[in-house]
Amino acid sequence: MVKWFYKTHAGVAQIVPTGEDFTVTLDDETLRRYASPASAAEDLANGTCSWPSAGDPSNLGIPDKISQWQRVR
Repeated sequence: MVKWFYKTHAGVAQIVPTGEDFTVTLDDETLRRYASPASAAEDLANGTCSWPSAGDPSNLGIPDKISQWQRVR
């Protein structure tokens, strides 16, 4: 299983495959599901996803390009 993560001062953002879609989490808080990891990264970086309890994710410096996230197996 491949997943992506990015460390922020509010915790670790992750994009994890869940069957046919991808779940976005921030510091173990599930935010939303997406059709692709690229759309998940973009929405989280722009703050257009569900907001975590840490507040507006666009203030966390998360890159909108999935290629800038760390990919792990």
